[in-house]
Amino acid sequence: MSGSSAEPLSIDGLANARDLGGLRTSDGRLVLSRQVIRSDNLRGLTERGQGELSEVVGPAIVIDLRMHLEVDHEGYAIAHDPARIVNLPMVPQAGVTSEQLAAGAAGSLLEDYLRQIEVNADSIVEALRLIAEPANRPLVVHCTAGKDRTGLVVALLLDILGVDHEVIVADYHVTQSNMGPILDRVRSSAVYQENGLAAAPLWIFAAEPETMRAFLAELGERYGSAEQWALAKGLDAADIERLRATLLA
Repeated sequence: MSGSSAEPLSIDGLANARDLGGLRTSDGRLVLSRQVIRSDNLRGLTERGQGELSEVVGPAIVIDLRMHLEVDHEGYAIAHDPARIVNLPMVPQAGVTSEQLAAGAAGSLLEDYLRQIEVNADSIVEALRLIAEPANRPLVVHCTAGKDRTGLVVALLLDILGVDHEVIVADYHVTQSNMGPILDRVRSSAVYQENGLAAAPLWIFAAEPETMRAFLAELGERYGSAEQWALAKGLDAADIERLRATLLA
């Protein structure tokens, strides 16, 4: 149904790419198409996929939320001018090994997300600031799976734009059915074999509606809204107005 789901994008080598355009706000406006694309790791792009990304999206910038360790080990597949890639590292807070859990790492995705919006606030705010500038769009925002770090940036963005929480929850849950090839990629990656993610419990790779629904509810309890969270963490009110003025029809 128009307004309730993001448009899946078929780009060779990507398993979890979709356009936020068409999502409807609570007051009936629509997010503009071909402005903000969420995706799994662009490292998976094939040569054909690079051409499709250029043709279908033509991103002005790519916001990469992977940690420096991930970027250093995996690099990029996309052919790019270096100025077009903006790395804003976000550090996952969930424990992927029993040792990390015993040391106090988050034991659920909900707790991971609530910790991330504190620990990674600077990166999230800078991502929102970049998205607010029309000259930076179309843009792609991605991490490894396009689920957790990307999911947080997208959820906060959509909440600021006024998209209904259940629509945000549904968009998050779409990733669940796309995780098969991403999980295969993670388990075969040397860097994730080294840091333990490849052997992580299955809950790490889930995208259940209840997780995002609970996150948005807790965000509201703690801050009032994503807008109030963003203002408290340093995003300018002018950026929030620019997001709404330039991303909504």
